[in-house]
Amino acid sequence: MKPLRTVIIDDEHCSCERLRRLLMSFEFIGETWCCTNSLKGAKIISEQKPEIIFMDVELENTVSGFEVLENIHEKSYHPFVIMVTGHPQYSIKAIRHGVFDYIIKPVDIDELKASLERLLQKTANNKIRINGEFSCLSNRERDILLLVLEGRSSEEIADSLFISVNTVNTHRRNILRKTGARSVLDLYKINSIVHA
Repeated sequence: MKPLRTVIIDDEHCSCERLRRLLMSFEFIGETWCCTNSLKGAKIISEQKPEIIFMDVELENTVSGFEVLENIHEKSYHPFVIMVTGHPQYSIKAIRHGVFDYIIKPVDIDELKASLERLLQKTANNKIRINGEFSCLSNRERDILLLVLEGRSSEEIADSLFISVNTVNTHRRNILRKTGARSVLDLYKINSIVHA
């Protein structure tokens, strides 16, 4: 499998670096960016489109991790988010924001491993479900749908699959037509209803 790119946002430099070192022991974790500033973190997320984001809840200058998360979702980008924090009281709010997992500091390597294994399992299940439930789509369209649901732009999908942006956009139009969806948001809804 392709290594998963990761961004860590934590205003405590030591916590950020410790988590980065722990992640280095997992062979499926690829390039990892460590940010102690939420604005820098948001910029890297926008540019690099990581598959996983580890984020503290309380960041610098009263910035909330939930604010950063809302900004990411507003851009129709939905990576896996794992909150890593010393504040257990935000766990229900995290669930409501669609956070994948919630780990209490200091991070235990076994807990981190269990969380990442669940994430890999969910990724594999999503691919199986896309292949099964969207049977009206061609194999290429299903590949593109997976990337669309990960929040990838047409340009990023084209680079990833070594095809032109025009070809990606043609496939995207065909996906909408075949599924009866009017937008990417409708595709998210279809996917979530099918797998609820």
